[in-house]
Amino acid sequence: MRKYIYFLLVCLCPVFSATAQVTYTANDTVAVYPGPFGFGSNMGYFPPWDDEELAEIAAGNPAKGIHGAGVRSLRPALPEHFLEQWGYDLRIETHAFYKTLGIENNTIFIGYPSRPHQDSTFYCSERPSELFRNMYAPIWDNGENGTPVNDTNFYALYLFNLLEKYGDYARTWEIWNEPDFDFFGNAWKRPGMEDNWWENDPEPCQYAIQAPVENYIRMLRISYEVIKTLRPDQFIAVGGLGYPSFLDAILRNTDNPNRGAVTTEFPLKGGAYFDVMSFHVYPHVDGSMRDWNQERLRFDYYRHSDAAVNGVVAKKKEFEEVLLKYGYGVNLPQKHFIITECNIPRQSFGEAIGSDEAQRNFIIKALIKVQEESVRQFCIFNLADSRKTEDAETEFHLMGMYENLENEGIYEEVPNDVAIAYKTTSDLLFNKGYDELETQALLLPEGVRGAAFRDQTNKFTYVLWAETVIDRSEQAAQAYTFSPLIPVDSIYVKSWDHSINPDEQLIVGSTIQLTGAPVFLEVKQPEGTNINIERDTTAPVVQIPFRVYPNPFTASASIIFQLDRTRTVSLEVFNMAGHLVKVFRNKEELLRGVYNYELDDFIPAGVYIVKLTVDEEEIVSKVLKIHQE
Repeated sequence: MRKYIYFLLVCLCPVFSATAQVTYTANDTVAVYPGPFGFGSNMGYFPPWDDEELAEIAAGNPAKGIHGAGVRSLRPALPEHFLEQWGYDLRIETHAFYKTLGIENNTIFIGYPSRPHQDSTFYCSERPSELFRNMYAPIWDNGENGTPVNDTNFYALYLFNLLEKYGDYARTWEIWNEPDFDFFGNAWKRPGMEDNWWENDPEPCQYAIQAPVENYIRMLRISYEVIKTLRPDQFIAVGGLGYPSFLDAILRNTDNPNRGAVTTEFPLKGGAYFDVMSFHVYPHVDGSMRDWNQERLRFDYYRHSDAAVNGVVAKKKEFEEVLLKYGYGVNLPQKHFIITECNIPRQSFGEAIGSDEAQRNFIIKALIKVQEESVRQFCIFNLADSRKTEDAETEFHLMGMYENLENEGIYEEVPNDVAIAYKTTSDLLFNKGYDELETQALLLPEGVRGAAFRDQTNKFTYVLWAETVIDRSEQAAQAYTFSPLIPVDSIYVKSWDHSINPDEQLIVGSTIQLTGAPVFLEVKQPEGTNINIERDTTAPVVQIPFRVYPNPFTASASIIFQLDRTRTVSLEVFNMAGHLVKVFRNKEELLRGVYNYELDDFIPAGVYIVKLTVDEEEIVSKVLKIHQE
């Protein structure tokens, strides 16, 4: 009886015909990217392992005693040709299983049509387009075929089926993988050079999708309309790009097949149809670790982990500059950033960097620095080496967290150092957010790098290291003394391998010796201190971290304080008779940040009062200057 009622309702009520289509674009709004930072990984293919078993060694499964690598999100693929052949239901249980392991907020890359749905147009003589047929057919219909989309628009129908089956398991949909993969070397070229992509749209034969860039923008437009209509809480990412010049081509063109022109039918350029900028970065191959020396007519190399991290940050800024050029983050909503492929090799081939030590140091440093740069997810490449060590021919064969798994016994995985380092970082920092103010308060000197992370109870974890600077070396050494804004009684130090070696070292005092290997620190403060406060910008009471040090002093002392937001500040020094000796600030508006002023030889020996006034509230410190013999 229930089946009959259901049949009647379906026949009489075309439920999809009233689907309210999205009325906005990414030029109007970009939603907040929810959830914690994503410690992600690519999956790979390693028979006889299935995806569930790979997920277990990625995330860990305590019920089975599987340690895992600390992965909290994945970047799986759901190509149309696979689902058309094996059925759209095939991976549902697998994705549900990921959730039981704590793997969520996944980025799923999509595309790749089945043969019947592939565009047969030859935009160049060698091969047809890699994209879908009928993408310029209407995206929507009146629900005649039982779906809200036009079923003859094969890409729209594929998206509808994906969202119906897998919508509960995705945070971000990445449109294609490396659509800008360049066969001819033109993507690297600067403006003014022949065939560069900054001033010329890529020729279809030159790159992966074998189609005009306008066709890729059409994919983005269909993706945005369908996904935002059916799952407005989810995000559309431009597919794992490697080249800022290709992003420029997306942002300067519409989806109009007539050379991307703006018309009433094609009113918006490509930036309107994605809210997440996904990119790939491999600093050992993109020139980040070398500079041309014109005098010596050769390259100077910087093959160490900090140079590699600098390369990751530089690549993000290159994409950011292109977005800013077209108004995103200025008069248009700012895009979110994710990195869906990144690593350096653990073995050197040719001129490339390569060692276990460099790789493990890099991965920790990269996970720290990208959070400082507001990147929302980082997917390491790859879960395991793609070949056995003895069979490797390029560095990309040895970039996995585990040794090659193919034909190995299930759960007999062998972790590389990078897996241990990745899990340590994930275990100690997951659900903690990068804290800009506390990082500023560290007052890191030249040669020391790191950051502060805060959990929901306002407890901090600090990650610090000595900056590497020597080619092909991870050797570095720096002493660091904690800033007076962060008073220290003792320090608990956890090393890069804490996930398998849970011992921690206790250091009494406020000074630690750092090396090129990052360490994770928890600080115990002296009783009675209350410096690491919750920064509530709505609180009526002003709580300002404030110190004068050293105290007493001979030659000079530093007056240091930290503001949690823009405030009105006065900073004055009085002698014990109450006479004003020095004015540093007089009711001036200062932005959030750390401020440091020097109290030096302009005053004679004696006792002084340093008065900091913040929004009418006074904070006073007495300081003694001793006569220098």
